[in-house]
Parts: sequence; structure tokens; C-alpha cells
Amino acid sequence: MAEQRQPAGWRLLPRLSALVADPAGGDDETLMAHVLLDEAIRARASDIHIDPSPEQWRVRLRIDGRVIDALDLDVGIGLQLVNQFKVLARLDPMPSRVAHDGSFSWPLDEEGLEETSLRVTAVNCVAGEKLAIRFLAPPRTFQDTLSLGIGEQGAQGIRRWMDATGGMLLVAGPTGAGKTTTLYTLLNQLRLSDSHVVTLEDPVEYAIPGINQIQVDPANGLDFASGTRSMLRLDPDYVLIGEVRDAGSAEAAVSVAGSGRSLMGTLHSRDAVGAVSTLRQLGLEDAEISATLGLVIAQRLVRRLCEHCRERQPTPSRDAQWLEAVGVEVPEYAWVPVGCEHCDGLGYRERTGVFEIWQPTPEDHALLLRHADDAVLRRNLLERGETLMFADGLAKAEAGITSLREVFRMGAILRA
Repeated sequence: MAEQRQPAGWRLLPRLSALVADPAGGDDETLMAHVLLDEAIRARASDIHIDPSPEQWRVRLRIDGRVIDALDLDVGIGLQLVNQFKVLARLDPMPSRVAHDGSFSWPLDEEGLEETSLRVTAVNCVAGEKLAIRFLAPPRTFQDTLSLGIGEQGAQGIRRWMDATGGMLLVAGPTGAGKTTTLYTLLNQLRLSDSHVVTLEDPVEYAIPGINQIQVDPANGLDFASGTRSMLRLDPDYVLIGEVRDAGSAEAAVSVAGSGRSLMGTLHSRDAVGAVSTLRQLGLEDAEISATLGLVIAQRLVRRLCEHCRERQPTPSRDAQWLEAVGVEVPEYAWVPVGCEHCDGLGYRERTGVFEIWQPTPEDHALLLRHADDAVLRRNLLERGETLMFADGLAKAEAGITSLREVFRMGAILRA
């Protein structure tokens, strides 16, 4: 391979880099793909991207939510690597005009006792065929909500809701915000209790031992409406409706929560009070929302600073300008990423949640019945001193859990 500038994440793939530099060192026709998979697993990647360009191919890894440039390849070697993955995924080796998918399994350890499934998507771009390879791992679960990054006060609110009977708990945020992890952590806690839990999902993504899971099947007459009636006859204490994403699932959620059962689900929204606007858009009336909404957990994910190399330094000028622009006092010092062998030079390792917990008060319910919009509801939270995501992110940056740059990047500057 020609001498090139090394990408920022070059330390992530040392074996593949050595193999590319000396292709004669391997005797297996798919050795490059094998080495890349093993090193991506070691680097905790959730996705591998192999991106074409006229001059070279680039291998990129998504780690802790961010895409990291890891290795540049000559065009010939890049094509060889793409073909190796297509063989593994049983895809047609010839480039296609439309996106096509394949899958295969790969061992997570040398003994091969554990395997992970991978989905390979190939699409023909102007510069060549791009591959996206995703590790289809079940969401990580934690022993308790505090481990997610939720503060003690928020955790107490969740426990109060879980101890009560009836109402709707929604985990809100954009795609990739960790909503499923939070929901499965709550389900794991319920599985260990004396509660009867039933789910109605479309689709059932992951099996949870000890939980009764029902797959929506409209073709055979099992939609959200009929599934809800069936679930209620099963005498559940808690009902999970995966993602509340259309009028049918929203109506089913209200039906369950209004029957005296506790309903849990995820929802796409900007922040906690933004869940109200989403539910309105799905066709629910304000009276229905007010009568059933018990708790909203809104969240984003930020990368955790590596504890082995993080440093307190004078606050970077870019971060200071950003804080001044939103009216926040600029601290003299701030925690910043550095990079070391423990984090592969990235400065970050793993992620944590940034949260806001909204448990509607009688005043909030009154505002809902008066058709108050998000701005009014959010202002009410601020006036009574509730901690919103922006403040939670700043607190985690001050404690050295994450950096100010991550708080800025998460896009959770929510001001009334």
C-alpha cells in the first residue's frame, strides 16, 4: 500500500494494517475480512463501513456512537475486502443497482462458544460499492437505573412509578439515544420481581427470559387493537408496547394505561415534554394524554471520558464561546479527552446517558387540559427547578464523566 496519511483511528486495526502492508502473509482467501471482524469486536465497534472513492477505500468503525476513520486501502485491496464480505454474507459478487442485504454469524471468542449475527448491506455508489456491516447484538442491560446514568432523584421517580398501578411510562428520544437499553433494563428489573409482564411488539427484536412476548401479525388478524384485548385477558401487571409510532399503537397504549395496568413503551421526541406533541400528532386527545401519562424518561447518549487519560485543562476557547452563547457561566477549567492505550487513542471509552425525568404534576395535567404547547410545559418545569437534559449534561461534564464538547454535540440545549 502506498505511503498515506494515517487516519485518526489507525491504532484500532493493527493486525489488518500489517496484513495489508504484506498481503503474502496470509494464506486464507478471506483472511482480511476475518482479521477485520476480530479487531472490530475487540474495538467494541457496532458497525463497520467500507467506503469507496476513486483513489482509495476507507475502513471506518462506529464506536460509542461516533464513526472513526480507521484504515485507508488501495483500490484493489478494497475491492478484495468487499468481495470477501459478500462471500461471507452469501451475496451476489457482482455490483447491484439496488441495495441488497445478507447476513452471517461470527464467533465472539477464540473458543467459538459465543456468536454474534451480522447484517451486511451493499449499495452501489458513484465511486464503487459501499458496504455497511452491523453487529446485531441485543441491547445491553444494567442492574439498576442508576447504572444507566440516571441520578438518584430520577431513579426514585422511576421506582415510584413502578410501585404504582396504572399509567403510562414512555422512554423518549431520537433514534440511537439508548431508549431500548433503558426499557430493557426496566424490564429486567420486573423480570426479577413478582410481576406478570406481557409485551406486544412489532417486531419482537430480542427474546427476554421470563417475559411473555407477543409478535404483532396483522396478516393473521393480530394487530395492536386485537392484541391489546388479548393481553388484558392475560391478567398482566405491566404491558410493553415496543415503539409507540402510529395511531394504532398509541390507541393501544392509552387503552392499556386506562384499564389500570402499567404501560411501557418508547417514543421519538425532542425532550420529555415533546412527548406530548408526538402523542397529539398520533391522534390522541389532550384528555387521554392527561389521564394516562405517568412518567416520561427523555435521554441522549454521550461518550464517557477515558478515566486513564482525561485531564483538567483551561476551558477550550470553542467550548467557552458556546457556553457564553447560551448564557452559561464559563468554568476556568474543564475535563478534556487525551488518548491512551486503554481507549485506543480516542480519549473516550463507552457511553452514558444524559436524562431528564418528567413526572406530570396536577399543574401539568391542568396545562394539558388547557391545550398548552411544549414551550409552556417546559417553562413550567424550569420554574419549579426540574433538571433538564442540558443541565444534566453540564453536571456530567463538570464531574469529568464526559466533555463539554460531547454535551454540545448531543444537541440537547433545551431552553424555554
